[in-house]
Amino acid sequence: MKILLLDPPHQIFAALRMWMPSPGLMALGAYVEQSGHKIEIIDSTTLERPWTDLEERLRRGNYDVVGVTCQAATFHKDAIHAVRLVRRTLPEVTIIGGGGHFTLNYEVMFRQAPEVDFIIMGEGEETLVELLNSLPGGRDGCRVAGVAYKKEGKIVCNAARPLIADLDTLPMPGYHLMDLDNPTYYLHGMGRRAVGISTSRGCGDHCSYCSESQLWQANWRGRSGAMVVKEMEMLHERYNKSLFVFNENSFNQNRKRNEDFLECLGRSNLTCDFWFQSRIKDILRDRDLLADYKKLGLYEVMLGVESISPETLKNYTKNQNVEQIREAAELLRSHGIMVMTNVMFGDVNDTEETLKTIYKFAADIGDFLVMTLTTPLPGTRYYDQAEADGRIEERDFSKYDFMHPVIRNNAYSPAEILALQKKYLKKYYTRPSIFWKMFFSPNKFIRMAYKLIMRYAYYEARQMEWRQANFQEVPPEIKL
Repeated sequence: MKILLLDPPHQIFAALRMWMPSPGLMALGAYVEQSGHKIEIIDSTTLERPWTDLEERLRRGNYDVVGVTCQAATFHKDAIHAVRLVRRTLPEVTIIGGGGHFTLNYEVMFRQAPEVDFIIMGEGEETLVELLNSLPGGRDGCRVAGVAYKKEGKIVCNAARPLIADLDTLPMPGYHLMDLDNPTYYLHGMGRRAVGISTSRGCGDHCSYCSESQLWQANWRGRSGAMVVKEMEMLHERYNKSLFVFNENSFNQNRKRNEDFLECLGRSNLTCDFWFQSRIKDILRDRDLLADYKKLGLYEVMLGVESISPETLKNYTKNQNVEQIREAAELLRSHGIMVMTNVMFGDVNDTEETLKTIYKFAADIGDFLVMTLTTPLPGTRYYDQAEADGRIEERDFSKYDFMHPVIRNNAYSPAEILALQKKYLKKYYTRPSIFWKMFFSPNKFIRMAYKLIMRYAYYEARQMEWRQANFQEVPPEIKL
């Protein structure tokens, strides 16, 4: 069989202006290839004319199976449109959906994309290969664990497949299946030497708003430190990459892996820079490792602060407090590690007063502020509660990107929430200290980050809209 894994055309976020190859598809592609199947991956966002070129590739490829991924709610429409295009172009092909959004919202996806034959629920490697092996005998994928399908007009979800216990048993992600030299793969502000890398799955926390926690059943698994360093070395040797962005929500949850990672990186000949996201408690636990992290290239940590309001943290099921957040930030900065504070605004009882408080706190403890809007991702407990409370006012999932207001709270409409977010982001990034550090900070990464922010501010001040060079509207015949 000839198999295609497809990441549909996406509109790149204007606030980030960066794109990376899908870690999920690379992991899946390598596993399918190892099993003996012929596999191709198309990242449609990298094509010159994404929708037109994708259709031409489908016609030329004459595939037997096409797997379509949808990792996030904001890509919901893109996945639906891609499924329709695949079915219209290849009427006899077997279409398989997969990824976090497909999994958590499989009934919605079947209803809106009835062309889909199967949806893989959760982790895809073992399930996809077993499903592929079952198809030549007459599409009898209905016996495969971890698969959802339609039968006589009803949606059936088979028993869940156990998670892979040891991620080291998986092959190296299939970077060779992607064109890493494509100019679309550019991490804005970090240069051509930067690359995203995914080394773990899940999180041990139960945050109510987090689709990752829901998808992976609040379970964290990571590849060994030795395997992580091996992948970094390969990326440096083959693709000249030396700045690593760890994609996962929580890179450093396991103490032993952290120690092994640092030991292996220290023994290697790799000179690199890297940054990752972390829970507060993991920084506090591993305070004795921070000097080694810094020495080996860690220049920034994004802390999942979210809020400092006890009531909001309770709503988010976020088990931390202000004192712990401050201590973690101070520990990082004392070692010369840049602190990015990630916060969300717009929970049930958030007001301008709570926003003032978090603004002052972030300005005091951190170097860089990411302020997103509270977004109830479909499939999460937070979404279910917002739905029950009647607070959801935007049903277009493409707006569920944490930058568009989609819910109201007890004090403000979505438009008012957005206006307050913009007001305090502007306030934060127009402080005199920001301009001073942008030019004179001894930390080159602080200079880089602040210059990047100033470019965004320039567009915002002039009400200019940035659009990716290869953006193409969805063809009307497949549009929702």
